[in-house]
Amino acid sequence: MKIPILRHTCVRITTYIILFCCLPALLVATPLYTALDSVDTEGAVELDAATARKELQESLPKSLDTDLGLLMETWRTGYATQQRFEVPCGSYKGENIRSLSDSVLISRLQALPTVIPIPYNAMVKEGIATYITDRPRLIRVILALGDYYFPIMEEIFDRHGLPVELVYLTVVESALNPFAVSPAGASGLWQLMLPTGRSLGLTVNSLIDERFDVYKSSEAAALYLKQLYGLFDNWLLAIAAYNCGPGNVTKAIRRSGGKTTFWEVYPYLPRETRNYIPLFIGAYYACYYHNEHNICPQAQSMPLATDTLAVQIPLTFAQISQSTGIPTQQIRTLNPQYKRGVIPAAGVTPYTIRLPLKGITRLDEALITLRRDHKEELSKQIAEAQEEVKQEIKQAPAPTQKSKATRAGHKTYKVRRGDTLSKIAKRHGVSVSAIKRANGLKGRNPKLRPGQRLKIPK
Repeated sequence: MKIPILRHTCVRITTYIILFCCLPALLVATPLYTALDSVDTEGAVELDAATARKELQESLPKSLDTDLGLLMETWRTGYATQQRFEVPCGSYKGENIRSLSDSVLISRLQALPTVIPIPYNAMVKEGIATYITDRPRLIRVILALGDYYFPIMEEIFDRHGLPVELVYLTVVESALNPFAVSPAGASGLWQLMLPTGRSLGLTVNSLIDERFDVYKSSEAAALYLKQLYGLFDNWLLAIAAYNCGPGNVTKAIRRSGGKTTFWEVYPYLPRETRNYIPLFIGAYYACYYHNEHNICPQAQSMPLATDTLAVQIPLTFAQISQSTGIPTQQIRTLNPQYKRGVIPAAGVTPYTIRLPLKGITRLDEALITLRRDHKEELSKQIAEAQEEVKQEIKQAPAPTQKSKATRAGHKTYKVRRGDTLSKIAKRHGVSVSAIKRANGLKGRNPKLRPGQRLKIPK
């Protein structure tokens, strides 16, 4: 009876020894396990570094080759660096991403403030390197433009209850170029196609294209991403669908046998979409950790403090510039939705104009005069038209008697705004040369002024 008791005692002692020896190691390993779990390292796609680089480089988005010189010129950027962080920018030694250990990148990705699961593999590492190692100058410009654009977009996405880090999709889509247009016709910061933009409530016509409006296009993009997430219940698949459309993602899921994660359906997606997620992560990483890689934001002179003003009369950028002193190019940059530099406001439909704060005050004051002038101009045109009708009635010959004008062989016409000799001649059925001879007009295109009276030969 003593032998079983002794056996149980030995088992207990052995168990205690194992736990005593192994528990510290398990405790030490726990943080590493947590890190690897929070940063998705799923191996559905096993690619070495060389293959990953080739895969990604074969189908890079147009945004990575943005004409930075033109973009900086548009935004009036300078070439000096600026310090915006507690640690002076550029104080760290630069790192080559491709030679950086995976453990460092995993720990940094884990520290990113995001609710979107961040995967890590060779493709993600290459996506980060594409920005940090290959295009640091692009990130400098992105950081400068982001000072203006990111807060606007983040506020909209936060209001919709969406992860604010989704705004970094615009880095991949357009490199924050508000005038970006793809060969396929996708336009604006969010690169929305025409049918998609209209389905999301954006106005697109000959004068206005709200896909270029940072506020309205961001609202539309937020709505679209919310719809896609509701469809797939997975942020990486929703982001993939934003790039290639929900139909292609649904098809990839079906071809994969019903898999429900991005890396599981990865081989069945279009090549551009396979690269889209790694580049999105790379853009987010680059904007968050740029300082660690000695990449400083480009200094720029665009006003960060702006506001909008509703206008209800037609205005041109030239008129706004004259009233506010703000350069026309700056007005155009802040309001890229007005394709021809015209705000076609009319009637009860107001349109907004975005300007630096000082410009808003000046334009608000100037609008009083502009509205008065607009009304006066309309009243003047109406009065001129009414007077012209009176004159035509007066000069009309009596049924039984020829008028003096008729006896003289001509009638009198009062020039209206916008009239030309060809229009007048066509209206009265005479030649331009006949009108010129009757009025002693010289030159090929004599200048006419509203209110001027012309003799129209019979």
